[in-house]
Amino acid sequence: MRGVDLERDYGLTISSLEPHPGGFATEGWVADRKWFVKRWRDGERPVGLELLEELRALGLPVVEPLRTLDGELSATMGSQAYAVFPYVEGRTATFGDWRVAARAMRQVHEAPLRVDLPPANTDEPAIEELGRSLDHPWIADRADEVSAAIARLESVRTRVAEKPVRAVVCHTDFHGLNLLLDDAGEVAAILDWENAVIGPREYDVWVAADGPELVEFLDEYGADDLDLDHVEFALLARGLRDLAARVLTTVDRPGVDTWGFDRIRRVDSNLEVFSRYCVS
Repeated sequence: MRGVDLERDYGLTISSLEPHPGGFATEGWVADRKWFVKRWRDGERPVGLELLEELRALGLPVVEPLRTLDGELSATMGSQAYAVFPYVEGRTATFGDWRVAARAMRQVHEAPLRVDLPPANTDEPAIEELGRSLDHPWIADRADEVSAAIARLESVRTRVAEKPVRAVVCHTDFHGLNLLLDDAGEVAAILDWENAVIGPREYDVWVAADGPELVEFLDEYGADDLDLDHVEFALLARGLRDLAARVLTTVDRPGVDTWGFDRIRRVDSNLEVFSRYCVS
């Protein structure tokens, strides 16, 4: 990333540009501690930037992107897209911040449905591709386990198709790296809305199972009428989806276990806990 690009596309003259941890598919920089620059991988395009303005208007803690000199919400440098946001001071949340995360999730789910978002669907093309890649060296020795999880997901998909549930604004990636907290430990911003949908609360609430305080998180959130089949689909899909993201790109070998197999193996024990918060 270069300051000359920011001046050309945004009219910004900066004196410092420091690398900042990005996401799984992005890189980041901080410019003069005033702007945050996010760059996508080669060939990846930013999506949902227009949504941020709508979410902000609903009173949610969302950071809107700066517009380019041409009025666009992103620019390109070579073959890579990038966008600029106001820099928000804070730290990313950890599992120890489960209480504030649960309250922030509830706030999102209580927002009016006055946003232009696609409806959730259960299509999982990456998981389908994973099923055709069982000979990949990272999973070949556990191919039967992956195949069984995919088959189970298909069975659950059939059940949830027949069980409509209440739809909400759903972030779908409500993890600590996407929750920025201020010095007082309160939410300064909820980040990365690229995969947001109008869909079941369960497609967010599943994330409580990744932390050590599952019961406490669900109590703080106020869960009392979830649907167990939708929870099962969300838990299975996320584990398989994150497994596929690593196997199909051959990126992050340790994450195959941490975010893939470990999650899949905990599905049944997590469902036992979730069942207490589900309608019969």
